[in-house]
Amino acid sequence: MNRTVLCSFAILSLWSCLSTQPLIAAPDTAQAAGTKSTGTRIGIDINDLFQHWVHSSEEERPGGTARIFRPAASMKFPPSRFRMAYKFAPNGVCEFYFLSPDDAHHFKPCNWTISASDKMIIQISANGKTISYRIARLTGKILRLTPLVNGTGGATIEL
Repeated sequence: MNRTVLCSFAILSLWSCLSTQPLIAAPDTAQAAGTKSTGTRIGIDINDLFQHWVHSSEEERPGGTARIFRPAASMKFPPSRFRMAYKFAPNGVCEFYFLSPDDAHHFKPCNWTISASDKMIIQISANGKTISYRIARLTGKILRLTPLVNGTGGATIEL
């Protein structure tokens, strides 16, 4: 695909997946818990989030919705024209790697919160827009996020 088509696809995908829900909670530094589809309770230590995460698309299943991130220093990632990344800090501040149309990609500021109603949902906000993810797995070595659109799933691109 040529660059114009890819840029158009990225913009349309972004526009269709951004949540209009406002942030409703400050970052929670305690343990969060959720339930697996089997009914088993799972827990995360939110402190594992506070690092530089890089999208590891090579580990994802084709057609799957889960996004897999690895710590930036954990491996040598294969070459990629753009590789999404997040840097999370404990105070609710973060940065996301911006997909620049002129390929001059750089980090931009954003904020993150954990949903007050579901401690397994992280909301990332920048430029007046918010995107939500369900935290499927979080350890010091992997961050697996499932994009949510108005609580249903199916988002395909970050802010």
